[in-house]
Amino acid sequence: ATGGDAASADRVFGENTDGMESFVVDGRQLLVVNHEYTNRDVNLPHAEEGVPTSLEDVRKLQKLQGVTVMELREGDAGWEIVTDSPFNRRITHLTPMRIAGPAAGHDLLKTEADPTGKASLGTFNNCGSGKTPWGTYLTCEENFNLYFSTSSSFEPDAVQARYGLSARGAGYDWHKHDPRFDLNNPAFKNENHRFGWVVEIDPNDHSSNPIKRTALGRFKHEGAAVAEGRDGRIVTYMGDDQRFEFIYKFVSKDNWQKMRANGQ
Repeated sequence: ATGGDAASADRVFGENTDGMESFVVDGRQLLVVNHEYTNRDVNLPHAEEGVPTSLEDVRKLQKLQGVTVMELREGDAGWEIVTDSPFNRRITHLTPMRIAGPAAGHDLLKTEADPTGKASLGTFNNCGSGKTPWGTYLTCEENFNLYFSTSSSFEPDAVQARYGLSARGAGYDWHKHDPRFDLNNPAFKNENHRFGWVVEIDPNDHSSNPIKRTALGRFKHEGAAVAEGRDGRIVTYMGDDQRFEFIYKFVSKDNWQKMRANGQ
């Protein structure tokens, strides 16, 4: 019930599911699902109000969130998980990802750990989802601001304030054990900019790294509903879960089949 220990937490089905999509690959049924947040008081029964007391605690919570890809099959007793499927995988706060699109390589995405600004680590607070015509899954990073905090004073700039970043965050205190989440750590001053994106995951390829699609914008993504227009262009509708924000519509420049044939 607690999600195991830090070493095995990425081997269990995550918590608080949201945004499920099904895929059929070579006749096999796959389910991909988000795990938006954890039940910290249950996951960390030794910690007061579920506030982590060590890096091990933080790692456990990080592994319980993210996305699950799993194969299902229908047997005599109904649907069951294929536990030895090559498609099964867990994508967590620690999974290597590629940043692509117009923001990739921007100075605001660079950290000491990633001076290229093109190689992010992890996805979290994943809310709604989407499914592309070419068979991939879109997971949406929503309230990412909750995980960033600091023990010293912090004055957010206008952009950070709009996203709700603050010194206290949500009181998770991850910054005390994982410097990536300390708003005042100079090595990771841009880490918070690397979240709030739509992430594309290929359920067909267990070895592929997820891709943060910056062309779809950065905000507290609630979902990504994908449709194919009459001319073959992709239209994606997305909502921002921050109060008093907007609904966004993205239209691809060209026919998606032509773009994929050109390696785009």
